[in-house]
Amino acid sequence: MGALLAGVSLLHGVSCVSVPVDDPREARAEASERVGSWTEAAGLWTQIYLDSGSRNLEAGRLAARASLVAGRPEEALFRLNDLLARTPGEPRLLEMRGSAREGLNQPEAARADYEAALLVEPKLPRALSRLGALDVAEGDLELGLARLSAGVALDPRDGEAQFSLGVASAGAGLLDQAAEAFEAAFQAGEPDAPVALARGLEAARLLQGDPRCARWLAPILEAYPQHTEVLWRLGQSEFAGGQRADGLRHLARAAESDPGDVAALVAYATGLSLAGRAAEAEAVIEHTNALDLTPAEQALLEGLTGRNGDARVPETQPAPPGAVTRRQ
Repeated sequence: MGALLAGVSLLHGVSCVSVPVDDPREARAEASERVGSWTEAAGLWTQIYLDSGSRNLEAGRLAARASLVAGRPEEALFRLNDLLARTPGEPRLLEMRGSAREGLNQPEAARADYEAALLVEPKLPRALSRLGALDVAEGDLELGLARLSAGVALDPRDGEAQFSLGVASAGAGLLDQAAEAFEAAFQAGEPDAPVALARGLEAARLLQGDPRCARWLAPILEAYPQHTEVLWRLGQSEFAGGQRADGLRHLARAAESDPGDVAALVAYATGLSLAGRAAEAEAVIEHTNALDLTPAEQALLEGLTGRNGDARVPETQPAPPGAVTRRQ
């Protein structure tokens, strides 16, 4: 019996000094992140953090990050406030709290967090980029561009920052810089389909027919094969880049997909005119004129036909309506 007790005591002693076994929930949380189950990951990291008596600060940070990615900024803010109470002034936590506050539509509080983070670590990429985006939103384009450029230079893989730089650059008339930033944004990662659609169309609207738009619109069309605006904007970009057959094919599909979409019809008529198919262009214009047009749609059509209603075919070979002609 004494030997048995001694053996038990030895085992207890060994267990007290052995290397702790990793929490199996960490592997589950990481697996959840890999498959995009961010809500589940947030719950697991939160459990690990709380079960550690709030001593596992990395688990707390990962819980906040997962909540942010899952679109739950209130939850992230709660956790980040707790973490910052334990580690005041930690720049990456301040940066994350700024993102949470932006998600809650608290731009001034977010700005304060980004600025506080940069006071501690001046080259924190995301804090620079988000602060630059706030500058642009508030009308300070020059400062915003400078901060966004600095942020993406430090982290070119940040697709959101690259996209913000593209929007700001287009607003400043720096269209080549905008196109480069947009391309970098779409190459940086794989946002979900609705985000890719919204960003792709916004970029295309800002660049208005630039041939480079086709490179990010074509993959979006695979996810949304009948989306009228994606079709006609892709067609415009292809046409402007010399891919006339593909461009006209997509312009025709756009017009067919929604015969009441005046922008699609005008884009198609313009492409037909530029391709020397005047009779077909005139037929599309007649169909469009027969629609119940809003004042904005009437103005769009008049921009193509002229006030007298006759189609105006340009003497040269420019891109379709709104194509980019200005460069840095």
